[in-house]
Amino acid sequence: MKTCGHDPLLCSHRLEQGVLGRAPALSYSLTMMIKQLLAAATVALVMVGLSLPGLAAQDDPRLDDLFVQLHNTNDDAEAQLLQSYIWLIWIEAHDDELNAMMQGGTRAMQLGDLQQAIGQFTRLIDVAPEFAEAWNKRATVYFMIGRYDESIADCMEVLALEPRHFGALSGLGLIYSARDDSESALFWFREALEQNPHMPSIRQRVEELSREVEGEAI
Repeated sequence: MKTCGHDPLLCSHRLEQGVLGRAPALSYSLTMMIKQLLAAATVALVMVGLSLPGLAAQDDPRLDDLFVQLHNTNDDAEAQLLQSYIWLIWIEAHDDELNAMMQGGTRAMQLGDLQQAIGQFTRLIDVAPEFAEAWNKRATVYFMIGRYDESIADCMEVLALEPRHFGALSGLGLIYSARDDSESALFWFREALEQNPHMPSIRQRVEELSREVEGEAI
């Protein structure tokens, strides 16, 4: 089977197929949000080691400046680039063995071997519990197979390590949307937009949920 290598579009497509082919039935708007989040994260994954040397983890001091720029920009292309750099820093463990485990787990997700992916990310968490993105990836797999309580627990671990993690915040919104808990979904989607205002599908979902829950849009 052909592997995705450094082709972000192919990687994104395969991971997207894995998620949407195995998650419980979701609405069109939720499906589009998942596609956009996966695309951003996958582009960052294939960029690891190619653009930003000497990366650390979620405590990397460059993140502060990147988030300031992300909040200040009005340019969509710049916002997409800034998001990719943020994901790139989050994904990079600055350790060859940990990076290999991360890539192995992500590859298992792309191939649809979700139990293998869970095992890989669990081993990564056991070795490096401070690595926020390991928790986030396992949370994603748990979401894919409908294990929502475990996905929520892992998202909370992510946020304890990196409160700005708009992927985990958005993920919580997706989980509660899938559970038809509109009030909780609205809360977490709003939290995600506080950290990253450049997620149009999530902003649209917030507007929809605001009308449903509060009778008004944001």
